[in-house]
Amino acid sequence: MTMKKRVVCVYDGPRRLMKDDMMMNIEYEVRVPLGDGKSYVTDLDVETMKRTEAMHEATLEERGPWMPETMAM
Repeated sequence: MTMKKRVVCVYDGPRRLMKDDMMMNIEYEVRVPLGDGKSYVTDLDVETMKRTEAMHEATLEERGPWMPETMAM
């Protein structure tokens, strides 16, 4: 496998704030080892978590109006 796909969805209750699909070639992946020496986290994972935290910390004004999605049948 040379490509990894990551999908992140950020929710605030029933409201979806963001959805992002990312594909990344593992050749360019930067792995940061964790304290146990066996596990790692990638730089893309760290940046993704920063983006989701920013969405959750945004004010209601920054998030904009919420228009519930209607489900078509």
